[in-house]
Amino acid sequence: MTWVTVDGLRVSYGETAVLDSVSLGIPRGSLVAVLGPSGCGKTTLLRAVAGLLPASAGTIRVGDRVVSAPGVQLAPEKRGMGWVPQDASLFPHLTVGENIGFGLPHASRADRATRTERIAELAALVGLEGLIDRAPSQLSGGQAQRVSLARALAPRPDLMLLDEPFAALDPLLRAALRTEVAALLRDQKNTSLLVTHDQEEALSLADYVAVMRGGRLLQWGTPAEVYEHPLSLWVAAFVGDTVELDGRWADGRVECALGPVDAVTADGTPAGEGTSVRLMLRPEWIHLSPAITRIVSPAALPESSRAVAPHRSGLGVEPSGTERITATVLSIAYGGHDALVSLELVDGTIIRARVAAPDLPTRGDRVRVSIRRPALAYPVG
Repeated sequence: MTWVTVDGLRVSYGETAVLDSVSLGIPRGSLVAVLGPSGCGKTTLLRAVAGLLPASAGTIRVGDRVVSAPGVQLAPEKRGMGWVPQDASLFPHLTVGENIGFGLPHASRADRATRTERIAELAALVGLEGLIDRAPSQLSGGQAQRVSLARALAPRPDLMLLDEPFAALDPLLRAALRTEVAALLRDQKNTSLLVTHDQEEALSLADYVAVMRGGRLLQWGTPAEVYEHPLSLWVAAFVGDTVELDGRWADGRVECALGPVDAVTADGTPAGEGTSVRLMLRPEWIHLSPAITRIVSPAALPESSRAVAPHRSGLGVEPSGTERITATVLSIAYGGHDALVSLELVDGTIIRARVAAPDLPTRGDRVRVSIRRPALAYPVG
């Protein structure tokens, strides 16, 4: 069920359109990441949904309510939304508990009792039950963001809005906290809209990803759909590492520096014979194996080993059914669990392959290159 619907949204600053014809539907209970470079309009989208910016055209609905449209601007405090900013923005003169309960009613005795119970519940939920009486100045960055999250959750909002809430944290804390927060939001069955410029964050946390550029929505889908089947080369390069090669369709395949490669068009349309294209592969789709592999006859193996594939080496098991081309290892960018290996093909073309750390070649090695899955082909021009 779609809970938040943005339809043809346009937001302008004066005569300048910052968002143009943005449409998306957020299913209830899902976590959606809005991903894009600085200045693409993602924070403007969040602020428009929150009611901080008016719509020049289009509509924003939450449930069955129109909250924004030309001539309609429901006040932010009446939208039932929680906001988690980038810098926590806690009230320095209030304790942790008072910050968490800031948006809760406390006029009557019953209100005060309910408020105290809700604060204790949320403090425990975000792992701060022993810190309710502390001042914000006594908290770490991660603890402050937990307080900010608890404060946003306190009124039980219809929609959670998160504006790059982990950007100011160090990498280790950021990775741990964002995983905790995503799990918490799902456990609470919150519908959430997260703005981020961090590709890993968007792909690892979200149920759906919206990729934006220049005020427009370029692609919407699950993380796997956006990463595995980007609709444009720009989206492909923005959400991950790419290997791009010029090619031409011939006999149902694409001729390129890697030889004839299986490929599909990015938009699913049939490709004409002889059409020039730009091929895109992910580095992990490229497989390396030794340039010379000694093939052992199954008859020479012990009977207990005959079911095991004979093509094994320090570079892993070779995929079958693909053409192979020889390349030279130029450099290795080691990343711990894996590495990006730069390779020079016979014609001088440079490509990169992602290789698991136990299977790394060494600089200067001659290796054979094969492709694990069809490449994506994009029209030229």
